[in-house]
Amino acid sequence: MRCLAMECLFSYQFFQQVWRHAPAQLLILPAPAGRTSWLQSPRKSQMIMATSVAELASSYGIPVFYMARWSDLIPQLVAGEPLLTACFPRRVPTTVLVHAPIYNIHPSLLPNLRGPDPLFYVARGDAPAGVTIHHMDAQFDTGPIITQQLIDITNCASEADLIRFHAQVAATNWLALTTPLPTGTPQPQPGTNAPLPQATDYVLDASWSRQRTQRFMQLTNLRRHPYWVPVLHQWVSGLHPFGTVEIPCADGYLRADVVAAPSGVVLPHMQ
Repeated sequence: MRCLAMECLFSYQFFQQVWRHAPAQLLILPAPAGRTSWLQSPRKSQMIMATSVAELASSYGIPVFYMARWSDLIPQLVAGEPLLTACFPRRVPTTVLVHAPIYNIHPSLLPNLRGPDPLFYVARGDAPAGVTIHHMDAQFDTGPIITQQLIDITNCASEADLIRFHAQVAATNWLALTTPLPTGTPQPQPGTNAPLPQATDYVLDASWSRQRTQRFMQLTNLRRHPYWVPVLHQWVSGLHPFGTVEIPCADGYLRADVVAAPSGVVLPHMQ
C-alpha cells in the first residue's frame, strides 16, 4: 500500500493508527515550492516522538517521495496496487486515477460537505459529524462509498479533539475492511459543499443556542480567527469567562473580548 497525504494533524493521527498495524511501502507528500521531486529514504533517528507525517513515516521505516509534478509520481506507483489518501485537498488527475485504485478518507458523511474543509461546517452545526471511505474519481469527493459512520462529537472540547476523533474513527474503519475492497455504492445526488471558509463564515447567529455557539467557537479554536457578532457590530475573540462583551444567544449569553477586524475584511453589514 502506498499513501498520499499532506502535513496536517488529520493525516498524522490517521496514519499513526493505520501504520501501527500495516506499515505502507511509500508515503507521498507534496514537494516544497520551487523544488523538484525526490525520494527520501527513512532516516535513522533517536527522536522520542515524531512531530510530522514525514517523521512518522521514517519511524516506521517508510520512505517518503516528495512530489513536485504528478507525472513524477507514476514511476513510484505499482499498477493495480491501492493508493490511500487522507487530508489531500487537491484534485488527482486522470493519469494517476487510471494507474491505480485510489481510496480517500473524508471527514464527513458524503455526499454532505464535499470539499477541503468539512470539519469547519461540522463544528458550526451545519451537518452531522461522520467519516466516509470512498473510491476516488475525477471529481472532488464524489466516488462510490465503501463505508461510512455517523459519530458523536459531544466529548470533543477543541478543534484538535475534533480532528483526532475523526481520524481515529476513520482509521478503525479502514483497518476493519477486508480485501479485496468492495466496489462501493454510488453516492446520492446532489450533495453539499465545504469550501475553505471566508471571514463571512465566522458569524455568530443570535438565534443559535448557547451550546451551538460555544461548540462552534471551541471546535474552530486552532484557526485563531475572530468571530463577527452582527447584533453588536463587533468582532470578538474566543470564549472568555471574564470577557468584556456578552454574545447574545437564543437562550442566554456567552462572554468574549472585542478584537480588531481581520485585515482587509469588510462584511456587507459593516459598511
